[in-house]
Amino acid sequence: MTEWHGVVVAESLGDPTLLNACAVYRTYISGPQPLDPTGTLGNWHLYWVRVPSTTIDAIRAALVDGWWYAHFWNADRLRVVFADAEFEVARDDPSTWQPAVEHGLAKGIPREWLDFPTDDSTGTLE
Repeated sequence: MTEWHGVVVAESLGDPTLLNACAVYRTYISGPQPLDPTGTLGNWHLYWVRVPSTTIDAIRAALVDGWWYAHFWNADRLRVVFADAEFEVARDDPSTWQPAVEHGLAKGIPREWLDFPTDDSTGTLE
């Protein structure tokens, strides 16, 4: 079974206790960030996880529809999951990410949030 690394924002999930089923290896709590397109602010709780594909499917099913997504990567693939769509693209070739970026933009997600970092050194949101 293929293991994926990923980043999930707890506030993106209808039931954040789903993260208890994940192997969490890093966390970060942001300062105030938008929680919705209307400008409501709150802290984001980011979790870096290692999960099998079946857990990615469960996370996708739990995503709050709107401007939330999660993304996961392995050696050469990147999976970007929204509540209503999923994209699997080349991890190291951002030119293949365009369909996922376009989908996110159509949902009102700011372009700068659609960069899909695929290493563990990113994610301070500062």
